Amino acid sequence: MRVAGVIAIGVLTGLMVSCQTGPGEPDAQPRLAAKAPAEGFWLDDTGQSLDLFEEDTPVLAYRYTFVEPPEGVDAKFRRMSYIHPLYGLDGDVLTQDFPDDHYHHRGVFWTWPRCTAGERPMDVWLVDGVRQVFDRWVTRETTKDAATIAVENLWVFDDDPEPKVREHVEFVVHRSDEAGRAIDVYLKFTNVSGEIVTIRGATEQNKGYGGLCYRPDKARKPMQFTTARGGIDADQTEYDTPWADCTSTGGPNGPVSGVAIFQHPGNPGYPHPGWLFRHYGFLGASYPHNETLTLNPNDSFELRYRLYVHRGDAASGKVAEHFAQYLEAVGKNAAKP
Repeated sequence: MRVAGVIAIGVLTGLMVSCQTGPGEPDAQPRLAAKAPAEGFWLDDTGQSLDLFEEDTPVLAYRYTFVEPPEGVDAKFRRMSYIHPLYGLDGDVLTQDFPDDHYHHRGVFWTWPRCTAGERPMDVWLVDGVRQVFDRWVTRETTKDAATIAVENLWVFDDDPEPKVREHVEFVVHRSDEAGRAIDVYLKFTNVSGEIVTIRGATEQNKGYGGLCYRPDKARKPMQFTTARGGIDADQTEYDTPWADCTSTGGPNGPVSGVAIFQHPGNPGYPHPGWLFRHYGFLGASYPHNETLTLNPNDSFELRYRLYVHRGDAASGKVAEHFAQYLEAVGKNAAKP
């Protein structure tokens, strides 16, 4: 699969652009006030993460500085540029970081294992000598009804300061209701090197995993997976569905919460069959799955999704109904995430 220039599914507009800094260094901006408004969203920049709240309830934390592995875990797994924690509507922590079954898994993240820059392997999935590194904030805005966080990161080898890929990541978080909260995700990846860059999912047994990933906390097992075609009882690496949901429980008496991933109808190959369901705790929207995406210098590709965080299981959270509403909404204004 060859991409010539940007896949034309719209360009986000109206972004507030900040001054650029060096890779991995936060912008020289004042810390955002950690004060909850009477209603709506607010941000707290801790200097390590950008934390989003809806009134007095935590929503998510975006990690923009290096997170060091816990004691006993190889330092090679240090990373940044992902969401953890992602919270349920009742404040329960849904995600896990550095799980002992897969140390490279990290909350909500977007990476691939089989990438190359020229002839050199570039495994951002395993953070194997190459990492996503914060470059600059683009937008940090909150209103009563929504919050927008946009950031640019670089893919950089540990031993080579020249970036290979620039990624633009944007989250638009919508006000919650009793059932759930929608988080629109926009991802754009541009080859900024002078070489050909390739991106592909895992090649082992054609599993194809890589892309937008949700790693739930394994302490919340068992995981209940639901799709547009019904439940998923066995692990899968490919499935014909435009949305998928993972529901779990926060302890014996904890709340039941779920996270669904909706594919945007403007994505390449929609509805794309690349999915990863793992009952130990993993849900992934895998694109380009078992194909190879080839980016010449300055080529880009874009992906859009919606995360739908809800109370209860997929049925009580009305996931199918909310997906139908999402399709209707993006059909009316496909240029927005």
